[in-house]
Amino acid sequence: MVSENEIAQAVLQAVDGLFPESDEVSSAELSPDSLPGVLALLQETIDGVKSEIKHIGESQRSEVATWVQEARQLHTELSQDHSSLSEIIHFESYGAKLDSRVYDLSSQKKLLGAEIFFNEELVLLLSNLKELQDAVGSAQSSLEEGALDTACRWFEDATSLFQKVSTFDQVLAVGLAKENIRLLREDISGKVESCWAELITSNPSDSSITIQNSVSVGLGSVNGERLVQTLERLGILKERLDRLHYRITTILVFPRLDHESGAGLTFTTNESKTQLQLKRRSSPNFTVTSLYNDLKLVLEFLTAKFGVQISLLLSKTLTPAILNTLMGSYLPGCIPTDPDHFSEFELVLKETLAFEGYLSQTGWLDGHGGELKDWVARAPRIWLNRRRELALDSLRQTFALGLGQRHRVERVERVQEVDGVATEVPKPIDEGEDNWDTNWDVEIEDEEEGKKPPPSTEPAVAKSKPDLNSTVDDDEDVSGWGFDDDIDIEVDEPSEKPATTEAKPNPPDAEEDNWGWGDDNDQPQEPIAPARTSVRQQEKEVKDITLRETYSITSIPQEVIAIIMSTISEAEKLAQPQYSTLSIASSISGLLSVPTSILTLYRALSAIFYRDDPNPAISIYNDCEWLEENLAGLEKDVKSRSGPFVGFDLQPSIKAISTFGRRAYWREMDSKRVILSDLMDGAQGFDHCTQYPYSENCETAVGSVIDTIQGIEMQWRDTLSRSALLQSLGSLLNTVVLKFIADIEDLGDISADASEKLASYVSEFGRLESLFKLPDQPSDALPVTAVYCEKWLKFQYLGNILDSSMAEIMDLWREGALVDFEKDELMDLVKALFADGEKRSQVLDELRRG
Repeated sequence: MVSENEIAQAVLQAVDGLFPESDEVSSAELSPDSLPGVLALLQETIDGVKSEIKHIGESQRSEVATWVQEARQLHTELSQDHSSLSEIIHFESYGAKLDSRVYDLSSQKKLLGAEIFFNEELVLLLSNLKELQDAVGSAQSSLEEGALDTACRWFEDATSLFQKVSTFDQVLAVGLAKENIRLLREDISGKVESCWAELITSNPSDSSITIQNSVSVGLGSVNGERLVQTLERLGILKERLDRLHYRITTILVFPRLDHESGAGLTFTTNESKTQLQLKRRSSPNFTVTSLYNDLKLVLEFLTAKFGVQISLLLSKTLTPAILNTLMGSYLPGCIPTDPDHFSEFELVLKETLAFEGYLSQTGWLDGHGGELKDWVARAPRIWLNRRRELALDSLRQTFALGLGQRHRVERVERVQEVDGVATEVPKPIDEGEDNWDTNWDVEIEDEEEGKKPPPSTEPAVAKSKPDLNSTVDDDEDVSGWGFDDDIDIEVDEPSEKPATTEAKPNPPDAEEDNWGWGDDNDQPQEPIAPARTSVRQQEKEVKDITLRETYSITSIPQEVIAIIMSTISEAEKLAQPQYSTLSIASSISGLLSVPTSILTLYRALSAIFYRDDPNPAISIYNDCEWLEENLAGLEKDVKSRSGPFVGFDLQPSIKAISTFGRRAYWREMDSKRVILSDLMDGAQGFDHCTQYPYSENCETAVGSVIDTIQGIEMQWRDTLSRSALLQSLGSLLNTVVLKFIADIEDLGDISADASEKLASYVSEFGRLESLFKLPDQPSDALPVTAVYCEKWLKFQYLGNILDSSMAEIMDLWREGALVDFEKDELMDLVKALFADGEKRSQVLDELRRG
């Protein structure tokens, strides 16, 4: 049970924000009966607090009195500050009124200043307008009186005055003044142009120009010099001078500067010296003196009519036109092509320098000084360039006329013959498979020449033919080579010991010459006796033989040599003492470089003009071979002369010509090889050659190849030399043979029927041997096919292998007839031709043991 006292204490604590600690008290019910006790406790507490406050107040009375005194003093000070603030507000209000007054007075001052400035500007504008109107009026008065200079000066003053009032273009009076100035300018310009047109008149029909001394204008007159000054003031002088320049050049100067027709013309003036006319002479005068005198007459005529100042004005247009025509066409046309007439041209150079001096003295150069002097200094070079152009144009005209009539030319080569056998064997000019890269524009270094193996000295006819019954007699001579048939042989007296063969040097990146004779080795080669000779001869008979053969060339290379010879003859003439004083004497070395340019142009034009030839590449090859041979002789002849000719060098051009011709030949051969290879591909590797339709494809391929090679022989027989033709056909045939051999060796299994069929194809290809029989050769003579077709013997023996038994094949192998076949090749052929068995195993073992 909670007492009333506890409840009263709880209420009192609640006033202080405290919560009863006892749950019993906090949950007790506050009844009316408890209120008196609570009120009494509260009153008691209030009274205690009052007593405590009173006690504290009495103890702090002195301090409170001090605080009250300070508060009163602070109130007094705040009253004083309030009074000061009121005064400040009053003064601020008064200052704002003063600022407003100042602003109003400043605005009034600015307005009054603007009014004064406007009045001053207006006065100045009116004054300028008055002066401008007076200037315009004075200019119009002067123009009516004919005083163009005075009118022009007044116009300039009016224009200057208008610049001062141009900012007031919105003012009507200023606009009217502007219009008056425009009309005044038109009046002055029209009057001046009318005077200019009256002053200068031209008549193209009679090639004359008339310039009056003066023309009437208004109440006075004006001459040319003053009229030019007036035009310059108006800023329209340049256009009028350009027109004058055009009339002078087209009517007078350019016709006189024409190198052909100008010599029959000259300038004349009338009695009053007002007209300059171009008239025809009684007889042409081609001297440059008469030309320069005529040009001086034109310039002096202009100076007399327009004053000295005209030279400074017209020199910007007329002088360059005259100089450009002189240096561009007239003076180059005076350069003689024949050195005999060059002494006359020395006078031309002297007169040209004198004419430049005249232009300089009279003021007609104006920045163009030294151009004629430079041209005179360059005259030898210009002459040389003209000679080069004439030579190149001659070659171009030669090409334009066509390749001309073909004719046969002879080539001679000397070799040695030992016991009836030539020590040097013709080497193919085209080694197709070994020189694949030569069909492209690949430069071959000089050192590669030394890497080439020397040509074999063993005659190819010494090899036995595929016919097993055929033998080669020990006394067989070189008739099989064809040296005795279509090539003339001159046999010299036997020498005591072998002499070094005199071989023609070949360019580093080319093959051997047409025959291929010649060896890189300086030492003579040891001659080899014919094959199958049982006893080696101790003493050998050595002879020098001259080999001759002919081939076809066009007329172009001979024309090239003729042009080069003409150039060298001219250089030789300049080297003579009587020409040493001429300025072109220093051009001898440059003249000797013209042949190089001619040969360069020949190579450039050949691809275009040989195109219409039936065999362009072969014709280019033959022509280049002939050029190479003759250029070498020409160079040797020129170098033998003294003086500047010692340094004459055509070797780079000879090398380029040789390479150019051979590359044309190689490209042609490469295209033929591609054709033949494509035809051979039609046989599809000769697989299933006994089965239809593959058999027809094989027969078609073989027949097409044979027809193609025969067609090539018919095309080239009248163009190439016999040896070159045989080498070309042999190279093409070798391509076919290699393809056939490779296809057969790739066959894994060859039946008896297929073997017989393939052997028949070998026999069909044998028909091509007729192409390798030399003219007038006995019918029983052996063809020289093996000499020119490297793999021909291997091909023939392949036919024998295809048509032979294992025993016959082994007999051939034991006799050494199959030396061209590798051991693996023979083993693969035996495996493909014969079925597996004891006999085949024995054969393979024997082949393997070697």
